[in-house]
Amino acid sequence: MTQEAKKTDQTRIDDSLIVDYLQENPDFFDRHPQLLEQLKVTHSAHGAISLVERQQLVLRERIRMLEEEITDLMVNARRNEDIFRHYSALYERLLQCETLNEVAASLQATFAEQLQLPALTLKFFDSPLDLPEQFTFTADTHKQLLSKRFQNTTMYLGRLTSAEQRLLFPEKNIESVALMLLGDNGELGMLAIGSDDASHFEPAMDKLLVSQLQTLLSAILPPLVQQPALARAAGSHDPS
Repeated sequence: MTQEAKKTDQTRIDDSLIVDYLQENPDFFDRHPQLLEQLKVTHSAHGAISLVERQQLVLRERIRMLEEEITDLMVNARRNEDIFRHYSALYERLLQCETLNEVAASLQATFAEQLQLPALTLKFFDSPLDLPEQFTFTADTHKQLLSKRFQNTTMYLGRLTSAEQRLLFPEKNIESVALMLLGDNGELGMLAIGSDDASHFEPAMDKLLVSQLQTLLSAILPPLVQQPALARAAGSHDPS
């Protein structure tokens, strides 16, 4: 080992010993207060300053960071409160819906207008009924999406491929999605909600509100899907 290397190693050891000693003796500067003014440290903005001044700067910076964290927490709390309120109002409106169009309109009003999520689609699978085109998939184009995104689950949160985006949102540039299968076993259909923020829907996010929405839609949609057939059946027996 060269003399320079030995000196560097010795300095590293000495620094470590000093740090250990000061940590084990936090009252060291209380017993030697004159050192606080005599020792100087370099600060990028203030040049050479005393340890007392350095400590004050560190404390000010820590206070500033804590204030920012508190502000962020308050903003997030208000945001979460708003989201919960919008979901609660949506649940009430959905329970009053009498047609698929009313369901779609209620979902659109909440997610597009209130939550600023620009894309939403509600589709039903392999229905023997003659549903409006907006509620159906073309041919079997959705089956590959189902096999890829729903393995042992009825919900997917995250990103989509370009082909999947074109299937669900052909006129939108969507960065992240929430996909929910509907029905007792996911056999009824799918609700897809899209965001232009890549981090909005993530696999690790809390699923409570979207899970509640999924459960509610799975309960109220089956009788509404039957309405077109019931209306035709009633018309065929109209004596007039």
